[in-house]
Parts: sequence; C-alpha cells; structure tokens
Amino acid sequence: MVKLEVRCPICSTRGHIEVSEEEVKSSTRGLFAVNITEGIVCSHSFIAYVDKNLAIRDTYTADFQIQLPDILPKKEEEEDKSLSELIDVSLIKLNLTVSSIAYIFRAMVYRNKVLVISNQDFLFDKLTQFFEYITQNSFELYIRFIDEANFRNENYKDYIILKGSNLINDPNKIFEKQKLNVEKTIAQRFISEYEPTSSLIIMKNEVRKTYELSKSIIEIIQSLEKGKNIYLKQLIEDLENKHNIKVSMPYLNFLYEIVENYFNVKIPKSSNITNFLGTL
Repeated sequence: MVKLEVRCPICSTRGHIEVSEEEVKSSTRGLFAVNITEGIVCSHSFIAYVDKNLAIRDTYTADFQIQLPDILPKKEEEEDKSLSELIDVSLIKLNLTVSSIAYIFRAMVYRNKVLVISNQDFLFDKLTQFFEYITQNSFELYIRFIDEANFRNENYKDYIILKGSNLINDPNKIFEKQKLNVEKTIAQRFISEYEPTSSLIIMKNEVRKTYELSKSIIEIIQSLEKGKNIYLKQLIEDLENKHNIKVSMPYLNFLYEIVENYFNVKIPKSSNITNFLGTL
C-alpha cells in the first residue's frame, strides 16, 4: 500500500489515503478512482483520481451529479468508429481531468478563448483532435495549447488559462458564481466509461445534446407572440414532447445560459422563472 496526500475540494483540508500500487498501475482506464468517505480526511466525502505514477490528478465532490436527459443517438453516431479509433482515449483521460473538461466546456458556452499550459507538447495535436471531434456539428471552441517555457501571461490576458486542473486566469469572471455541476456530470460520464469508443461517443453526444436543446429553446422563444414571456412549465413540456426526454431544473438552467451567452438570445423569462432558476 502507498500513502498519498489529498486535498478536500470543499474545505481544502489536507489528509492522507492509502491505495494499492498494484491496483492503480493495473487500471485499464488510465486513472484509478478512490472513493473517500466522511472522516478519512475531513467531514466531507469526495472522489480522488490517481494516475499510474501514483499522483493525485483531480478531486471532486460526489454530490454534484445532475440528471442528464437521454436522447437516442443518431445512427451515424452509433456507427462512428473511424475517428474515435484514431484518438488515444486513455492518453486523453490521463491528461484531462473532470475539472479541466468542465472549465473548457464552460468557457466554450461563454465564447471565451481557452489556453492550456502543458509541458507535454506531443499531446497538443491529440488534444486538438479530441476537441474537434466532440464539438463536431455543434459548438465552436477556440482552444490553444502552449508549452510552459513559451508562455507569457501578457500575451494571453483575454484567455481562460488552465494548467492541469487549476484555473490560472478568468478575465470575464465566468466561474465566480458557477458550480459547474452539469459540466462536471458530463465530464464524469466520459472519464468513467470503460470502453474507449463508447466514451468518445458519449462525450460527443452530450455536447451536441446541449447544443440541440438550446436551439429548441430559441425556436420556442421565436414562436412567442411579441411581448409574451416564456413559462417554465410550458417550456419543459415543449422540450419533453419534441425530444421525448425529461429535463431537470439545473440542466434547464444550464441550457438557459447557453441560449443567452453562446447564442446571444435574450430569454423573456417571467419573474417566477428568474427567481426560481436563480436558486439552483
């Protein structure tokens, strides 16, 4: 057994956990998930990811899970094998964490440029290919990768800057009040899926799903009579009827953010919707 230091993502308390070196290094997913229960490090429960070098790659709370609506993938998505077989999914998962994927997703929704600092420049083309694949036929993502030795902060003041799981720069303060719950749930589905091709298709489908549902909301807004507000119950019913899904309130709030910040469409919300969604 090997003792590793971890930090609670809620209260920042540091403590130690013991893991089996053999189990970590034999993990076929690249990352080994450790469930840390209350009382081991602090009063919180959370999950830590350990890589094959026995380094803690990421920690996150286990209570952020949001119910994601299920939409059946299109036939071409189910059969999409060619590009996914060219992407080294295990390598991607070793170098992207739940937190970093969530940060990038949020930046994309707000049309912010992203810069990722890494000393592993051999990964840059692979990561670029990964993000091009999962955003295919949906969002536009402006993302760059740079070696730390070549990084000059003054050249990237208007970028969201990430280094590992750490947020280095947030010029537009889009993360200050956000918990990234939906983004983390989507990223976790990708990270935790065992089969490489399936995990890629899941991630691509989840990204496209948010895009298509947001466009559906825009269509509903455009069909309203001038001066009319959108009502929560009717909106949920319209989405459920059109796409045969169930939409949770936190997920709907996330779709609202996409509509207003990515598509730049103002939602004519009634005051009760604004107050309700503001509590989520």
